[in-house]
Amino acid sequence: MIKQHYIGVLVALFALHTATIHAEEPTPYEGYRTRLIAYPTATDAHNRGLERQRYMQPITEWEQTDEGALKGKFTFPFSWLERQVFLRVEGAEQLYEVYINGKLAGGSTNGFAAGEYNITKISREDSNSVELRLMDNATTAKIECFERSGATPRVYIISQPRVRVRDITWSAELGGMGIVNSNFEVVMRNETMGDKTSTLYYELYLNDTIRLDGGKREVWLGMYQTDTMRFGVAVPDSMLWSRGKGNHVRLMLKNRIEGRDVEFYEFPVALRELRFEDNTFYVNNTAEEIKWCDLSPNASISDVQNEVERGNMCIRFTAGSVSEELLDYCDKVGVYVAVTAPINSSSSGSSRKRGGNPSNDPKWREEYVNRTMEMFYTTRRHPSVIAYFLADDSSNGIALYESYLALKSVVGDRPVIYLDGGREWNSDYHK
Repeated sequence: MIKQHYIGVLVALFALHTATIHAEEPTPYEGYRTRLIAYPTATDAHNRGLERQRYMQPITEWEQTDEGALKGKFTFPFSWLERQVFLRVEGAEQLYEVYINGKLAGGSTNGFAAGEYNITKISREDSNSVELRLMDNATTAKIECFERSGATPRVYIISQPRVRVRDITWSAELGGMGIVNSNFEVVMRNETMGDKTSTLYYELYLNDTIRLDGGKREVWLGMYQTDTMRFGVAVPDSMLWSRGKGNHVRLMLKNRIEGRDVEFYEFPVALRELRFEDNTFYVNNTAEEIKWCDLSPNASISDVQNEVERGNMCIRFTAGSVSEELLDYCDKVGVYVAVTAPINSSSSGSSRKRGGNPSNDPKWREEYVNRTMEMFYTTRRHPSVIAYFLADDSSNGIALYESYLALKSVVGDRPVIYLDGGREWNSDYHK
């Protein structure tokens, strides 16, 4: 009896241990972030190209099936066997599912935000097939009353080490004596079942030639653990970013694991301090008059250039998806930008009664919240983005209330605006 009881305890403990390990394993869905591509050398990182390289393969050749799916291929080289592999989908603009070698890798009801999926376990060495199934938008048509670009989605296969940079953000605080304190946060992720230490090397350059500062930080990570490494660098206030001044400094980042350099990054870092008080934007402690000029998120860089030439330096992109390239351009020239979540439910009218506008239907709450949060996490590294709009012409109600609260919990100094909400509380701006 005692022996049987002892065995039973061991079995129970083993089951608990197994369940704990299983709960800590990484999930295929990688979440949303601004575009982050690892490079094999500092020179490659400096060039920041989107062409094929050792750690990234864009899929540019597609075959369309009779059902409307897109089929492509990528190669999984031997050098990736000890690394993680991710699939990134940008600009799908409709519901989709993505399959690797016939196995479901993931999907989204919001094809307007770039999504990433961990495909390490379902990829194989050498040749792999990718199938992107673009689905009918009937499910979400009620909240997508806007035009799409019709462009082919962009798909990237990205390789990162098992101890990797998950994301990076930065901010600025005005100091005295002509100095700005720049603050950097690098989120690290350990995808192994053992404890690991990452050594992160960083350097910050002014005008691409003058080294402002540099150093290294060690980050200890337990198995399947995430942690954040922080550092700060003093920068002259002459390099602050603002309207018409696309000033930037250059950040170089290197991740070293067990004596090996496993990934390199380089970013043009634009620093600005933002404050919003009494319906007024303050950029670098200077009040700015903001008069939004509306543009479609499908606008081209030439369209933005034309607005700049007309003197319109404050652009609100209406509901939809704004490309990384377009926001990069706004960063470069110093354009103030507001982006809008891909929500426009104008076809349902303004009624809040049952069967009316989905903005007041609890069944849509999760979809609304996800779309606003995805908008934030895929654009937050762009200094040009100084405000977020919850939706366009979508009445008001529980779904937009919850979206406002969720976004305010993470958005920091940027205001959250909804001008079509009848001057209710879920908008920081009412003019």
